[in-house]
Amino acid sequence: MTDIKTAELKGVKIASNMSEETIAFTGALWINGKPAASVKNDGQGGANFMWFDDKELEKAFDAYCESLPPEPQTDEWAIEKGLDALSMNSDLWISLEVGKIDEARFWKRKCSKTMCIILKSHTEGNFIQYKAWPYSPDAAKEVREKYGDDLLEIVNERFL
Repeated sequence: MTDIKTAELKGVKIASNMSEETIAFTGALWINGKPAASVKNDGQGGANFMWFDDKELEKAFDAYCESLPPEPQTDEWAIEKGLDALSMNSDLWISLEVGKIDEARFWKRKCSKTMCIILKSHTEGNFIQYKAWPYSPDAAKEVREKYGDDLLEIVNERFL
């Protein structure tokens, strides 16, 4: 069986207009630095589709994903149902990776001309966007002074 050292998604194209219950996307799965499979999701809430040319590599990827730690759940509904973590598998791994790519693109767009900050006192998903105050080291210093210990993150600094 193939030993998997690295796995990553490349060339991910997200179709936000088609995303309903899941993120609609197409892309390629690369394993150990080489293309391994085409991947996609139609955005209708179903599983991800993966097309491997090599069935042994597909089995190895499934085993690799299943060996990863469970994904902790923070959603209130999941916690109420006793689902504090989900077992990792290839479908969940791909969904999480696409979610990270989508989130990074969201923040890059928001931070391209503005400064975005997240405070500890914010509820999940909330942030402040200073449209007339673009990011700079001096502006970041002012934000740190203004918000002190309540400042969780200046999001722009992820992309420096």
